[in-house]
Amino acid sequence: MKVMLSPVLMIVLADSAKGALWYFQQMDSAGMAVAGVLLICSFIGWGAMIGKWSDVQELRRRNHAFERRLRDEPSVVALNFPRGSNLGPYEFLVAEAVSAVQRHKGRLVRQSDVTLCMGHVENAVQRGVARTMVKYEDKMVILSSLVSGGPFLGLLGTVWGVMVTFGALTEKASIAQLAPGVCGALVTTTLGLLVAIPATFGYNYLLTQVKIMTTELENFASSLADRVELELEGEARRNFEAVQERERLLRAAAPAVAAGGPVAPAPVATEPPAALPGWEDAQ
Repeated sequence: MKVMLSPVLMIVLADSAKGALWYFQQMDSAGMAVAGVLLICSFIGWGAMIGKWSDVQELRRRNHAFERRLRDEPSVVALNFPRGSNLGPYEFLVAEAVSAVQRHKGRLVRQSDVTLCMGHVENAVQRGVARTMVKYEDKMVILSSLVSGGPFLGLLGTVWGVMVTFGALTEKASIAQLAPGVCGALVTTTLGLLVAIPATFGYNYLLTQVKIMTTELENFASSLADRVELELEGEARRNFEAVQERERLLRAAAPAVAAGGPVAPAPVATEPPAALPGWEDAQ
């Protein structure tokens, strides 16, 4: 029993004349069972808070490191992410965007092609954001449950202990007979509060960190979509200029064909695409 005693409870009851162990000895079997559950919940809560804090720090470190590395990359859509690798949140979003772009590789010529591709990219990024937010909120449900359920579980043990104590009284019962049972019953309420109070502070702090990371994630997703769109427009412009160059070569070779002279082989012409807005200089 001494191993299960909470160190915080020992400090709180250190000034008691009877000692902390005396209060536990006044509990019945039901109260001890509730106290044991609360002690287990306390260990679970502290483990969840420490683990979640460690996860938050690691994810933010990886996000910021990848964001700095991404600024030096000449092209986002040219990045390659091996399958099965352990990707951070930002890396996962970029991998989803690159995967969507690869389905349109080599088919970007018109502005409508870029618009269609960007629709798929934005959908992929939004799905990635939703999955990452679920990962961000991992273990928060445990802390929320301890915050709301710890005091009620302690109150249950107290009410049960007081009910049993009053039920065992006789007509000539005195306060000396009543006090030990009530003191033992109140131990579960104390334990419930000792579970809920640290969980409350930890939950509020971690929830704030998760909200900050969620905002950073959404901002990164928005900037990623803008950068991918600019790169796709650049690729479409280059493809458009290549098509225009093939058309120019075909027109230049047309007089030689009419005169019956030798003609250098030229690429097969395709139907010239409609001019893209702002690209009149390419014509």
